[in-house]
Amino acid sequence: MDIGRIAVLGAICVVAYLAGEVLAKRHVPRLPVYLAVGALAGLAISHARDAADVAFPGVSSVALGVIGFVAGSHLVWPAIRRQARAIGLQVVGMSVAVPLFASGIVAFVLRDQETSVTVAAALLTGTIMLALSPPEAIAVISESRAAGPFTRLVLGATVVMDVVVVVGFSVALTAANALLGDDASLGSLVAGVTVGLLLSVAAGLVVGAFLIFVVRRAGSFRSAALLIVAASAASVWLAVVAVHWAESRLDVHAEVESLLVAMIAGVLVANTAAEGPFAELLERLAPPVYVVFFTLTGLGLHLDALLAAAVPAALLWVVRGAGLWVGSRTAMTVAGESDQVRKVAWKAFVPQAGIALALAATVAETYPRFGDTLATVVIGTVVLNEAIGPFFLRSALESVGETAPTEELLH
Repeated sequence: MDIGRIAVLGAICVVAYLAGEVLAKRHVPRLPVYLAVGALAGLAISHARDAADVAFPGVSSVALGVIGFVAGSHLVWPAIRRQARAIGLQVVGMSVAVPLFASGIVAFVLRDQETSVTVAAALLTGTIMLALSPPEAIAVISESRAAGPFTRLVLGATVVMDVVVVVGFSVALTAANALLGDDASLGSLVAGVTVGLLLSVAAGLVVGAFLIFVVRRAGSFRSAALLIVAASAASVWLAVVAVHWAESRLDVHAEVESLLVAMIAGVLVANTAAEGPFAELLERLAPPVYVVFFTLTGLGLHLDALLAAAVPAALLWVVRGAGLWVGSRTAMTVAGESDQVRKVAWKAFVPQAGIALALAATVAETYPRFGDTLATVVIGTVVLNEAIGPFFLRSALESVGETAPTEELLH
């Protein structure tokens, strides 16, 4: 990528930052502003989007790793332990209700298709709609300076759902292949998921050990920040190496997410004596990382897909929201949470982002018979959730009184 394109991306990020600061004074969350500036820039400047396509796999992956560290740093076991039952119930509630509602509407819309195609499309869509957005959740929580039992519940459930979606989508792909007459092996599925999770944990422990060393030995903030970014890059590299190693040495196709590696590393550091200094370092490092990551994400938004499939995407958005409401309301009732939490919990899980887009792209590539159309609708729904989800999450946090006072958020 040439210097000119780098300069353009840098300028767009600066504009996004300034717009976010201005609108924050009017109580608008910064995150949607970064996304909007990126999306508008991508429409107005064609080579900016081309540059983002080149930069996204590198710059954004490293930024995502830092966001993963932030997520892990919030998962301190003594605090999370009290929320473990509620987190588990929330995950179960969403995992049942959302796929049920989403797959039901897809089955109804495709009722004239072959039964195998209808069921396969319904299974895949229901699983993708489960995907949340750890980066958006972490960014909103961080920006709002939210803290408390509900915040820990949201963050814990969001992180756990990331693992559930990866496993669930693998199962859905296997079932879809079986329905459509392709080869599918339950044994290879179990092996791939198991190896992927084990390698993710191993890589996370390695990166976490390095971070503990950094926190304890680094002197200035600048040197510590550079080493944390290096650790994030290492988590991306280790994820790629782990996948190749599993395929070459074990003959197993394993999915190893760099975000999961980074979150495991963050959890390790957060549950050691390095917790306090690590959190302080991330608090200073995270804001510029959010600007870069979400502005580049905005540049890559599929606004054309949203416009092309606006009506069915909006319908799927409503159905997913209904599933979140039913699943969350039921889970929080069983968990014995307050009436206020029961009312607003579903809002906290509206945001969606990268993993859902990646899964939709996989469907389009794997199933050319119906995948392109299905992926277009799904991507349209994800773009909606990515753009407006932060408003819902912040509203939920404010409703339970766990955000910082407005005066503090402006500084």
